[in-house]
Amino acid sequence: MIRTAGYILAVLFSLPIIAGLLGSVLPAFGLLPPLAATEGFTELFADPRFWPSIFLSLKTAVIATLLALSLTMLTLVCAHGTRLWRWLNGLLPPLLAVPHAAIAVGLLFLIAPSGWFVRLFSPSITGWERPPTAWVVPDSGGWSLILGLVIKETPFLLLAAAAQLPAVKVDAALRIGRTLGYAPARCWSRLILPQLYPRIRLTLLIILAFNLSVVDMAILLGPGNPPTFSVLLLSLVNDPGSRAVASAGALVLAAGVGLVFLSTFMLEKLISYLAARRRESGHRGNALPVWRGLAQGVVIGGLLLSVLAIVTLLIWSFARRWRFPNILPTEWTMQHWGSRLGEFASPLFTTLTLALFTMIFAIVAAIIWLEAERQNKLPKIDWIWYVPLLVPQVTLLFGWQAMALLTGTDGKWLSVAYSHWVYAIPYVVLILAVAWRELDPNWNNAASVLGAGYWRVLFRVRLPLMIKPVCQAAAVALAVSVAQYLPTLLLGAGRHQTIAIELVTSFGGVDRRVIAVLASVQSVLPLIAFVLALWIPVYFKVKRPA
Repeated sequence: MIRTAGYILAVLFSLPIIAGLLGSVLPAFGLLPPLAATEGFTELFADPRFWPSIFLSLKTAVIATLLALSLTMLTLVCAHGTRLWRWLNGLLPPLLAVPHAAIAVGLLFLIAPSGWFVRLFSPSITGWERPPTAWVVPDSGGWSLILGLVIKETPFLLLAAAAQLPAVKVDAALRIGRTLGYAPARCWSRLILPQLYPRIRLTLLIILAFNLSVVDMAILLGPGNPPTFSVLLLSLVNDPGSRAVASAGALVLAAGVGLVFLSTFMLEKLISYLAARRRESGHRGNALPVWRGLAQGVVIGGLLLSVLAIVTLLIWSFARRWRFPNILPTEWTMQHWGSRLGEFASPLFTTLTLALFTMIFAIVAAIIWLEAERQNKLPKIDWIWYVPLLVPQVTLLFGWQAMALLTGTDGKWLSVAYSHWVYAIPYVVLILAVAWRELDPNWNNAASVLGAGYWRVLFRVRLPLMIKPVCQAAAVALAVSVAQYLPTLLLGAGRHQTIAIELVTSFGGVDRRVIAVLASVQSVLPLIAFVLALWIPVYFKVKRPA
C-alpha cells in the first residue's frame, strides 16, 4: 500500500510539471489551435519592450543574488560565534516567514520620498519640510526591486548556510587555521567557504531562478516601462490574442534561466581556480578588528532594514493622521482593522482554507514518500523536488493554465489548491528528509519486538519523535501557500480572491492604511504558524507521560 501511494504521489507531482511544459511549448510553436494557431516567437522578438525587459530582469536578478550571497558570506565570517550570531538565529525565522509582497509593501513605505526613513531625519538633519523630489520609488533602474529581493532572500540563504555549518566542522577548521597563523577571515576563505559553497549551491540557484522570474515583488517594486520580463509576459497572457507570444516568452525565460545557470557554473570554476592559486601562496593576513566591526555594522543595517519595513506596515495600519515630516502619527485608530476586516473576510477565508489544505496534504504526502523510501520501496531521488523551484513559475503556470483551459478545470478551487501543493511539497520533503532518514531505527525495532504493528509504530513512535521537524515543515507549507500570487491568479481565473491577490491588485489604487492592513494580515498568518511550530513540540514534550 505504501508503494502504491508513493507511485500515486509521484504521478500527482509530475503531472502538472509535464502538463505545464507541454502547455507552454505547444502554443509557442502554434501547435495548439484552440489557444494559439500561429507561433509566437516572431511577434515576441519584434516587441520593442522585449530586450529592455530582458536586460532589466537580468540586471535585477544577478545583482540581487550576488548581493545576497555576499551579505551571507560576510555575516558568516564576521558574526559566527558572537552574540550577534545568536541574535540572528532567533531573528531570521520570523523574517523568513513574512511573504514577499508584504516585505515589498513595507519597504516602499520605508524608503519612499515620504517614507519613514526620510521622516526619521527630517527636518532636523535634512531640512526637508516637504517630501523630496530627488528620487521616486519604484525607480526606473530597478534598484528598489534589487533591495527588496536582497532583504528577502538573504535570510533564506543564511539559514541554509547555517544548517550546513555542522557538516563542515567550522570550529575545528578555525582552530586549525589559527594554529597555522591565519587570520579568522583567511580561515573562512581558505578552509570553510570552499567546503560550504557546494552545499548551498542548489539553494543559491533556486534564489537566482526566483529572482529572474518573480512577479509580485516586480509589480510592487519594479519599474513599469519597461517592466521586468516576467511582468511583461503576465500582461501578454491576460490578452486572449497573445497566448502564443506569452508561451514563447515563457520558453525564452526558461532558456535564459538555464543560460544564467551555465554562466554561474563557469564563473564558479574560474573563482575556484583563482582561490586555489591564492591558497598556495600561504599568505596569513592580519586580523583587523576595525574591518570586522564595519562588516558587522553592514549586517546589522541589513537586518534593521527588514525589521523597519515590517514595523512601518504596522504603524501605517494603525495611523489615522500622519503628516510629513512627523516621525510618528499624530492620531491613532483601530478603524482600519475594524472596518476592513469584514471586507477582507472572504479573501482571508480563502487564504486559510487553501493554506490548511496545502499544509495537511503536503505533510501527509511527504511522510508517505519518506516512509516508502525508508522501506526501500521507492528510490531516493531528491532532485525531482527541486524541479518546480528551478523552473520559472511563469513557464510552468502558463502551460498549466493552458491545459486547464482545454480540460475545463480552470477557475476551480481544487486547481488552485493543487498548484499551492505542488510548490509547497518540495520544501516539506526537503525539511523532513534529513531528520526522517537519520532517526535511529532501533526505536522502530524495539517497538516491533514489543508487538506493535506498523501503524502503531508510525503514530506512537516515529511521529512523536519527529514532532519538531514535522511542525517546522507544516509552518513552511502554510507560509508558502499564503504567499502564492501567480498560481492563484492564473489557475483561479479571478474567482478565488486571496490576501496575496488583494494586496498586489489593490496596491496604488487604495488608501495606504488599507494596504498596510492587508500586508500585516498576510504577514501575521505565517508568523502565527511559526510560533505554533515552536510551541507545540515543547507542549507535547512536557505533557507526554514518562
